[in-house]
This record gives sequence, C-alpha cells and structure tokens, in this order.
Amino acid sequence: MIQRFLKVMSVASLYSLTLCSVVYAQEVSSGKNQSIRLVYDIYNKGLHVITMKADYELSATTYKVKANFASAGMASLVFSLDTNATVDGVFKNGHAFPGTYQSIGKDKNGQFKLVMNSNYGTKTDITTLEPARGDDRDALTPAQQTHSLDILSAMADLIYHVRTTGKCDSQFNLLDGLRSFTFHSQSVGESEMPSTWTSPYKGKAILCRATAQQVGGFKTHSKNRVLLSQQQPGSIWFKDIEGIGYLPARFDFKNPKMGIVTGVLRKIQVTK
Repeated sequence: MIQRFLKVMSVASLYSLTLCSVVYAQEVSSGKNQSIRLVYDIYNKGLHVITMKADYELSATTYKVKANFASAGMASLVFSLDTNATVDGVFKNGHAFPGTYQSIGKDKNGQFKLVMNSNYGTKTDITTLEPARGDDRDALTPAQQTHSLDILSAMADLIYHVRTTGKCDSQFNLLDGLRSFTFHSQSVGESEMPSTWTSPYKGKAILCRATAQQVGGFKTHSKNRVLLSQQQPGSIWFKDIEGIGYLPARFDFKNPKMGIVTGVLRKIQVTK
C-alpha cells in the first residue's frame, strides 16, 4: 500500500513532487551552475502524509538530483517510509536524458533498491531490482523499458520545457522499475492557485493539465487491472519565483483508488 502510494505520488509529481520537481533556474540559461533545495508537503484524504526534500544541481546541459521521501505528521504513526533517490543526466535537443537513477530505502514491507542505467538515452538497463519482480506481475516489454524516464528525470524534462518555452506541453514514458506509464501535459494559461493547505507561494501561476496512465507492469490476475489502467487526470501550477524562475508550486492528481493527492511547495533554499 505504501509503495503504491509513493508511486502514485511520484507520478503525480510531474509534476513536482517530487516530487518534487527540477528547478531550471535563471542562472542556468547563462551556463552557470545553481544548487537549490525544495521542500514539498504531500497530502491525501485531508492528512499530511509525506514530506519530500529535493536538492538540484543544474547547468544549461546537465542535471543532478537528490530527493528524500519520508512519512510525516500523523501518518508516521501508521507507516514508516524513508526513501532516497538520485539521478544524473543531460539536456539534449530540448529533452532530458538520464544516466543512472537509484532509489533505495525502506517501508513497512522492508528494504528495497532500484538501479536503472539509461545510458543518456541510448538504452535502459534495470541492473538492480530488490525485491525482484514476482511471477504474478506482467513483465515489461522492451519498448516500455527503453527510452523511458525515471520520475526525477521526467520532472527535469517538464521544467526544462516550462523554462525554455513558457509552456508545459510535453509527453513521455515513465518507468519505476516495475511499472510503465505514459504522461501527457498541456498548458491552459494562467490561473489562480487554490488556497487550500499552507504555502507561502500563492497567486497566479501557469496552469498545466496533465494525464498519467499505467500501460505496463500490472499484477497479472489483479481484479483492479481495469481500474488501474484508467487515465489519471491532474493539474500542476508553475509559479514564477522572484530571482529563481518557474517552479511547480502545487499539483493535484486523482487516483482511482486513493482519491486526490496534493503536493504544495513549502520552502525554497538556494544553496550555491
């Protein structure tokens, strides 16, 4: 259940927030590196359930991301989640191409680890998957595994589009080691951000309508297969932060089993 929540939240984060989201800051356009830390609070069913902290090191052609997902608030009394994810990659021809992505941590089911080497866009190899995929889950096809982005690189790609075009129009495939998703997003103009949940970042922002859909890696005999294969609609607001540039300040995504998952940007710290 907790692993499923993390995957849903991560997909929704494209969107952050990471999740979370990669900051393509103003200095990047001039070729300088910038390091920045973002903190997001994730809510579900009226409760603060996860805090995500993400450190980004960016230039005009490369990116490095470190993110931590941890259970928060009253939810930490119900389940324990502590996950660290890292990725490095490059920007080429207007898109993000990851090198090596790693996710390691623990939840109520124990320790887990994922390492994917995407070779900067040439080929994706899942070199470590612990626990291994069971026989009760569909294997991923070569097409679903190759030329797909991990969640952190997907966020980098989306932010890159917003920072360079002023729009979030994008589409790509996502891979979490077990499951494959498609993702589509489109800008619909400026909109006032919802005021629910506490955040210092309010007001007008670029509104992005997005859709995520699982297309591979289903439990073979799951009674929820049809439900999980439905499109999951969502909204992302990109706020222009003075001195930094556009960041995903809020996202709302609907999951057929969990309802609305919301992420809000709580804190920004320029570290370099």
